[in-house]
Amino acid sequence: MVLTTYEYAGRNFGAEQTARFNATICRDYYSAESQVTARYRDVHLRNSRAFAGFVPITAYHTMGGVSTVTKRSWNQVRNNSTEIYLIWLPVRGSVTISQHGQSAIVEPGHLALSYSNEPLCIDTDPDEHREHLSFQVLAPAHLVAKTLSEPRRFCAVPFPTGQGGAHVAKNVLMSLYGEAEHMDRQSAESLALSAMDAIFKAINEQGKEQCQSIGLREEKLRRLLDYVELHFTDGELTTEKVAGACNISTRYLHYLFKGRGTTYHDYLWKARLESAHNQLTDPTLSRRTIAEIAYSTGFKSSAHFSRAFRGQFGCAPKDVREGLRAAATS
Repeated sequence: MVLTTYEYAGRNFGAEQTARFNATICRDYYSAESQVTARYRDVHLRNSRAFAGFVPITAYHTMGGVSTVTKRSWNQVRNNSTEIYLIWLPVRGSVTISQHGQSAIVEPGHLALSYSNEPLCIDTDPDEHREHLSFQVLAPAHLVAKTLSEPRRFCAVPFPTGQGGAHVAKNVLMSLYGEAEHMDRQSAESLALSAMDAIFKAINEQGKEQCQSIGLREEKLRRLLDYVELHFTDGELTTEKVAGACNISTRYLHYLFKGRGTTYHDYLWKARLESAHNQLTDPTLSRRTIAEIAYSTGFKSSAHFSRAFRGQFGCAPKDVREGLRAAATS
């Protein structure tokens, strides 16, 4: 039996509906934060779920040019550590999965995995007809580990489903979504488990080639992060300058940072602010002025530095400095 877990059809999708949608994600999977963007006034969103024995198969369907972004942070992982994998099967539109230092756009004809116990970002986007349809199959971690060695390295990697075992398994799982209610529980469950096993074996077979590509990407990412860490004090550290130094395009630079669930500018400002905070709390640097620290970490004005510092740490730089002085005199 197919159960509708969330549905909205109407105009002006707002904050209340976003909260309801997010509650569905938290209930069915894990704690996360979701944002829904509707490009047109009239929209339709529907999350529905069927069970093949104990295996949940969910269909997510939108019309009206709807995009969603769902993020799960380390804090949410620590507070809600249910360990599951999701198999993503897009039918219309695309799914972008960013996790484990990599990012993949998964389109129809492909599948991908995501893992619940690491930070992640899932984007869903419509096709040219303003429609999105994807299936998610929930796989307990112990089942995945039976077939895949170190399964987390295969997350956020697209695998083709155009032929062979992955093609058959994809069709079986999508068929079970609509037909499991007309079957006995044991048969439906057996088919679902066999289909997942076929998918994991296909991933294993294709994984060697994929991992070589991932290894090259990770090497470029490490080089990129090392460069930023060494040069963040440069107040003119543009994306063009960094990309040129690392022999990559600016587009690929943004792609690599997206794979980490962040952006170039967020990463850069965080590095600068953490360095500034360390200097403000270092007793050996107590004679250095706040303005000097701001300029030494790449900020062009002390006013901008103070605003950014307060936004990151919830207090002004002078409060941190005064706290250091108070500790020294007590």
